[in-house]
Amino acid sequence: MEEHNNGFEKPIKWVSDILGERTGLNATIEYLDKDSARDILSRQYGNQRTLKKAHAAKLAEAMNAGEFIGALINPIFISDTGKLLDGRHRLEGVCLTNLTIPFLVVRGLPEETYVYIDQNKTRAAKDAVKIAGVRNPDKVAAAAKLIYQCIEGKTAMPRHEVLVRMIQDYPDIEPAIAQAEAMRPATYVPTSVGGVIYFLYSRLWPEECKEFFNLLQYGDQDILSDNHHPITKLKTKLRRMHHETGARPGMLYSIQGSHGGRIVYDNRWKVMMFIHQAFEAYRNNKGLRWKESYHTIDELSYRLATVVTLRHTPAAPPNILVEAEDLPF
Repeated sequence: MEEHNNGFEKPIKWVSDILGERTGLNATIEYLDKDSARDILSRQYGNQRTLKKAHAAKLAEAMNAGEFIGALINPIFISDTGKLLDGRHRLEGVCLTNLTIPFLVVRGLPEETYVYIDQNKTRAAKDAVKIAGVRNPDKVAAAAKLIYQCIEGKTAMPRHEVLVRMIQDYPDIEPAIAQAEAMRPATYVPTSVGGVIYFLYSRLWPEECKEFFNLLQYGDQDILSDNHHPITKLKTKLRRMHHETGARPGMLYSIQGSHGGRIVYDNRWKVMMFIHQAFEAYRNNKGLRWKESYHTIDELSYRLATVVTLRHTPAAPPNILVEAEDLPF
């Protein structure tokens, strides 16, 4: 690419039939920073779709990581009246960085072409995971996303390339999902939740993990006859939750937060919370009393962060082996 001058490359101009009219267009590589991006954003056409701040933040993260390729393969479209037709989220992403990024900008489209632009659906995470050659991509992607949200925050939205790298870096996520699928009919545990928990425990306490989930799935006469055993109590709790929610994964509930407030989660987190309390009681040979508290979720999140290194950039993760005995819990 030739050296740019005043933020522009030499434009390409052409005439095309658009909606029955001969229209003059030009395409230019324009070097946009937050100021020039805001200038374009100040002239938007019509009532555009609601800004998704999380999506703009994901684009900014990709830009900062040097992994944003949409600048040159997806044009910014500006009308013949100078109004932005398409590219709002990409420009909002630029505004969240301190970078100057070359964008392909196409100018001269009639305003009425707005309705024809940006009709393609965004590729889902499972599609990106499937392209990477992962088996059972929808459930593996769901589990990887849950791991990410445990570490980064329950509302964090991971970029597809971060999920793919996680699955590649930790190939035991796939067999954990297979194990969770096999357990689900007997345990009522959602596959993504079972996969995340099995993956975590098998890394920290492999023998106890195998024993615990084998008993949870197949049972034991002595254990099942003891109503106070952690596994018996967990089986009863999971069965009751399944009947109460009708197995709807998106149901919301709140638990005790800090300073007496409440934190809203969906019921996947509630299942994780109860499994972890039962597993800790089983592993430490202690009695079990259910507590709906954010402390349990914080502990799970911390443990996941010790065994998973998220790669927000392509650089290789550090080769860290964490022993369970070294954890502060």
